Amino acid sequence: MRTEEKSFGIIPLRQENGIWQVLLILHQGGRHWAFPKGHGNEGEMAIDSARRELKEETGLDIQELLQETPLVERYQFHRKREIVIKTVQYYPALVHGTLHLQAEEIRDAKWVPLKEATTHLTFKEAKEMCNKLITFLKI
Repeated sequence: MRTEEKSFGIIPLRQENGIWQVLLILHQGGRHWAFPKGHGNEGEMAIDSARRELKEETGLDIQELLQETPLVERYQFHRKREIVIKTVQYYPALVHGTLHLQAEEIRDAKWVPLKEATTHLTFKEAKEMCNKLITFLKI
C-alpha cells in the first residue's frame, strides 16, 4: 500500500557577524536533525502552514522570506505496512524571536553555520537543500 503526504516548513536563517547560520532541530520521534516542518491545516496556504509550524515548534517568527518559491524535497519511507511518499515545501527565511522548543515534538535545536549544516543534518535530501541554499545565497 502507498500513501502520499505533504508537509510545509521554514529553513530558519540568521546572520551573526556576517556568517549565515541555520537552525536545525532534533525531532523527538525519528531522532533526526532537520528543519522545522509539519502538516497543513485544511484551507491553509502552504506559506501559512510553514509559518505556523515554525512558531509552534521553535517560538520563532519570520522576519523576511528570502524567496517566494519554496524549495521542494521528496522522499519515501516505510510506516508499518505502507510506503509513504512525502513532499515537503520549505521556505528559506530570516527569522527572529526567542527560541522556545515544543517539547512534545522537538528534542533539541542548534544554530550552525550554513556552510557546516550538511555535517549535522541526518538525511541526504536535507543536505541537498542546504547546498541549494548556499548557492542561492552566494556564500
